[in-house]
Amino acid sequence: MNQITTLTASEAREDLYTLIKTVSNGLRSYEINLRGSSPVVLISKSEIESWFETLDILSSPEEMKAINESKKGKKVYSHNDVFKILGLGNGNNL
Repeated sequence: MNQITTLTASEAREDLYTLIKTVSNGLRSYEINLRGSSPVVLISKSEIESWFETLDILSSPEEMKAINESKKGKKVYSHNDVFKILGLGNGNNL
């Protein structure tokens, strides 16, 4: 995840359009504090959607079982094996 910068509501108001553009490009997120209120976070839609997707996967016993099963069957290949599988020789020429 990107770094979160903390701003006061007054600071955010002064440069709101620039903050929105920066966040929408996925470059930063901002915590905005308003006295007497809980802080809010300005975050890109794609970032929050990825969080929700991750939470959905983690909360599904079936999906977590499938992930754990796939980890058990994971194979590890050497550098040379990958080159052979891809038909690129033995990889020693790099």
